[in-house]
Amino acid sequence: MKNNLKKKVYLCSFASHDLDLSVKRFVTQAKNFQFYESIKVFRPSDFSEELKKRIKELFKRGGKNRYYGFDCWRPEIIKKYLKDLPEGSIIHYSDIGNHLNKDGIQRLIDYVSMTEKNDMTVFEYGDPANQFQNYKYKFQKYMEYQYTKSDVLKYFNLSKDSEIFNSPQVWGGTFFLKKSNFSSIFLNQWELANKNTNLLDDSPSISENHKQFEGMRGCQSIFSIICKLHNVNRLSATECEWAENNAQRTWSHLNNYPILAKRDKKFNIFKRFFNRQKKTINRYLKKLR
Repeated sequence: MKNNLKKKVYLCSFASHDLDLSVKRFVTQAKNFQFYESIKVFRPSDFSEELKKRIKELFKRGGKNRYYGFDCWRPEIIKKYLKDLPEGSIIHYSDIGNHLNKDGIQRLIDYVSMTEKNDMTVFEYGDPANQFQNYKYKFQKYMEYQYTKSDVLKYFNLSKDSEIFNSPQVWGGTFFLKKSNFSSIFLNQWELANKNTNLLDDSPSISENHKQFEGMRGCQSIFSIICKLHNVNRLSATECEWAENNAQRTWSHLNNYPILAKRDKKFNIFKRFFNRQKKTINRYLKKLR
């Protein structure tokens, strides 16, 4: 289906150099929509020198295997992509591990139409969408306080009693953003906050965390809070995420939805070999303890 919307839509993602197989799958799926004006997958070589230095430091803190630098690169690549696009264009950011389902084209068009009106559309881990209420599935629901350490709250001058802290967390793995004055403000705030790397890594929080805090998810907390501060258009992440049926993951409710958060990252042969060896060594070490 050709894109007949007034606004042109551009797809953007990122992949490290060992994810060529995932890039090939992702781009093929995106082209099957016959919808996007252009598809761009950024690589580490596209980063600014400042960002490369920041990521190198985060690698030392465990950020190489945790969201590639705790996802601190997201606002920069989106700003770079938007820079040369016409005003009013709509960018769709999607993690490389997501699957793109061409049978969900109509819902994809809905997302773009919403973004034309609202400047941005995101997905949050709250209650299931109305259309899934009758499913006897267990859906994912995650609150901000579970995955946001208190130092992030302090940065944004929020308290633990705030409505934002006690609401569902917004997923950073896919969203739609229109090039406008709003996008400039949003991306600048996000990028500035990400420069405070203690707000997105796994280092202990100086301020005491919520008793149900489970751990950080990279810069997702920063993204989530800024989305809520701007009251952006939010949909249920159940439109993208797996559900649980009889103790098994299922995607059957998403046959007609465009974005599936499968986190499918296929590494090249050398990285797969390295990962297998690492798992084997870890198993032996556990036996020796």
